[in-house]
Amino acid sequence: MELEAVEKGDRLIVNFQKNHTVANLVRKAIWENGEEAGYDKGHPLGEESNLVIDADNPKEVLKEGIATAQEWMEELEDQA
Repeated sequence: MELEAVEKGDRLIVNFQKNHTVANLVRKAIWENGEEAGYDKGHPLGEESNLVIDADNPKEVLKEGIATAQEWMEELEDQA
């Protein structure tokens, strides 16, 4: 999955391109890691699915959030 990202100061806005579920999962993982992130799916009929990360190093926070979400999925897979 390719992500489009735009940096604005200390914020990183990542477009998950209609993948609301993954964006929300990564947001939750970022929160669990003690960082700040918000999720905006935009207009219900639109194609937006943006994750906004507010941190000193937002790209690193995104990587850590994705890694945490992957760990959760692996744990879930092991339980199946």
